[in-house]
Amino acid sequence: MARFKYDPTQFRQRQLFPSSVFDLLPKDHACFVFDEILEQLDVSSAEEGYSFIGQRAYP
Repeated sequence: MARFKYDPTQFRQRQLFPSSVFDLLPKDHACFVFDEILEQLDVSSAEEGYSFIGQRAYP
C-alpha cells in the first residue's frame, strides 16, 4: 500500500517550492560564477533603447 507522504514533517510542509531556486543548489555551483560575471557587465547602452514604462498590448 503506497502512502502519499511517509514523513510527518513532509505532511505538514507549508510551502511546495523553496522561496528561491538557488537555495537548492550547492554553494560551489557554476551558475553562481556566471551570475557574478553577468552582474559586472555594463549593459546601460543596450537598456537606453527600451522604455521603462513598457509597450502597449498587442490587439
